[in-house]
Amino acid sequence: MRVRGIFLLPAMALATLSVSCPRPASEPAATSPAPAPASAVTAPLAAAAPAVAAPAPSAARAEDAAPPGEEAATAPGALAAAPGGDPLALPALPPELVDDGSDKLPEIDPPPATSPTVAEEDVHELASVARETWIFAEPRWTSRRIGYLRAGAVVARRPEPSGRTSCADGWYHIEPNGYVCIGASATLNIHDLAVEASSRRPVRRFASPTLPVVRGEAAPATTQAGEATLAAAQAGEATLAATQPGETALAATQPGANALAATQPGANALAATQAGDATALLGGLPYTYVMSRSPTPPLYARLPDGDEQRGAEPDLAGHLLRAATAARAPDFVAPPPPDATPSVLLYGRPAPGLAGDRRSPDALVLGRARTRSGFALLSTFDHDGRRFGLTTDLAVLPLDRTRVIRPSAFAGLALPEGVTLPVAFARRRHAARLVPGERGGATRAPLRFREAIPLSGASRRLGGIDYLEARDGSLVRSDEVVRVDPLPRTPAWAVRGRKWIDVSIDKQSLVAYEGTRPVYVTLVSTGADGLGDPKTTRSTIQGLFRIHTKHVTVTMDGDEEDEDPFDFRDVPFVQYFTEGFAFHAAYWHDDFGTARSHGCVNLSPLDAAWLFEWTTPEVPAEWHGALSLRKGTLVSIRP
Repeated sequence: MRVRGIFLLPAMALATLSVSCPRPASEPAATSPAPAPASAVTAPLAAAAPAVAAPAPSAARAEDAAPPGEEAATAPGALAAAPGGDPLALPALPPELVDDGSDKLPEIDPPPATSPTVAEEDVHELASVARETWIFAEPRWTSRRIGYLRAGAVVARRPEPSGRTSCADGWYHIEPNGYVCIGASATLNIHDLAVEASSRRPVRRFASPTLPVVRGEAAPATTQAGEATLAAAQAGEATLAATQPGETALAATQPGANALAATQPGANALAATQAGDATALLGGLPYTYVMSRSPTPPLYARLPDGDEQRGAEPDLAGHLLRAATAARAPDFVAPPPPDATPSVLLYGRPAPGLAGDRRSPDALVLGRARTRSGFALLSTFDHDGRRFGLTTDLAVLPLDRTRVIRPSAFAGLALPEGVTLPVAFARRRHAARLVPGERGGATRAPLRFREAIPLSGASRRLGGIDYLEARDGSLVRSDEVVRVDPLPRTPAWAVRGRKWIDVSIDKQSLVAYEGTRPVYVTLVSTGADGLGDPKTTRSTIQGLFRIHTKHVTVTMDGDEEDEDPFDFRDVPFVQYFTEGFAFHAAYWHDDFGTARSHGCVNLSPLDAAWLFEWTTPEVPAEWHGALSLRKGTLVSIRP
């Protein structure tokens, strides 16, 4: 899989792998090769880590090679290049993964000695009008890139520019740090049409419901017309709902976890919900998502009238009859309640293009969705008897030619103080536990598929069958669960307070640690080819790495000639740790616990949202991505 877009080719190019995780042609380097105009910095973030080893020349395709005069290098590779090795056995943290202070930002434009309270009317802001508006460590193009904004993001800035080097309209210091050049990708006019159209911000934090949540094969998170089946939680409430043995709810990621940040004009009804409603309606996804049906939908530049729809969609009459029949099917997922029509589309106006988009003012159809496409929607609204959606690329999509995604209800288990590994997950759909009775007997109680069961560590053999003892005293068959055990050894880097992640390919499990204490355990989907060579098969790379680049969402696609072509827009909560390998949510499947990815580590949306907020580098509230050289969370991937 690769990240879509027009790429800069900075000093560290990515060695291409035969995987279909996000596979960009390049990565944002610590420094840019030369000053660049504003229009050149709208390329998507890329996916390689700080360079420590040169790749084999044959690893990269021609289109992925660095330009003449630039040096190609891979991510931390000495450890990752030895499939089957056990990173837990390393005697110390390798020097290439030790924080060397390179993430420290220079004090080019320090804050004033005193910071008097600023009146609200004196707040100064700038806005992004591009898919990526780069944020630099210093006010110059050759500086290190530390993150980026997404169209519609509005951030506080200093009143005056900090310089104009190769940026005629000025470099502005933004909150919480970094510099943005005002030009093609950013503006001081926060009422720009592209800003208004993109004002819906992705939801990143999800609070726990107040009622126990059935994980795994649970009731769907949404029903007809977006009706929430989960009770709304108090905004920012952080509870571990574990009222029944093994029954869990996702803990809120941060105190004060926010509700939907949809305060700009045109924000829909979802903005009024509390954080718990976001959990219920979106199920861990930052937007409402849809997948295209066949034939794929047209992407309109504006709202079409009836004649224009029939011209662009010759099969429209028959299609609408089939869509009405499909809407009565038991598994139909209705879109959320309609919003008001976005003001930028009123009176027949075309949707504004993002910076770099070349749209004819007279265009009606921008193109058609590719086969097996996924889209994130900023809003949905009714027009001419049909429901349409506005995508994050500001295209108008007829939703009756798509299916609305029902997010996976599965989420792992947060481990509070006093609860630790081992933990088991039911891997069969008709598994059961034995619950001891008062008079020595036992009754069978069903286990939900992928339900988490904290274990005591003891085991028994009854009637020739091996059982594991749960912490509540009940028994589960060992052949009906997957067991996630404590580490066989304590790694050298598991020092107090240090966050790190352990992924087991054999167990299809992920455990988040703080020092030696596990704080979260869940099931994942790693590469479909298991422990194979990640350079030639769909396998997940093994070794010790650091998360270095994080995207709230990013588009991934495959080549049209691939056996399994796809075009997934706004894949949520993507965290790269080496080359093209990343953690990310998967909204197109619900097979967590089974190896099936193209090489990345797939998580359920709720798990991915939790992990994204827990790891470093941190992504500030209004940013869409952040980069780090040596401060990212450690990742250990082993058999």
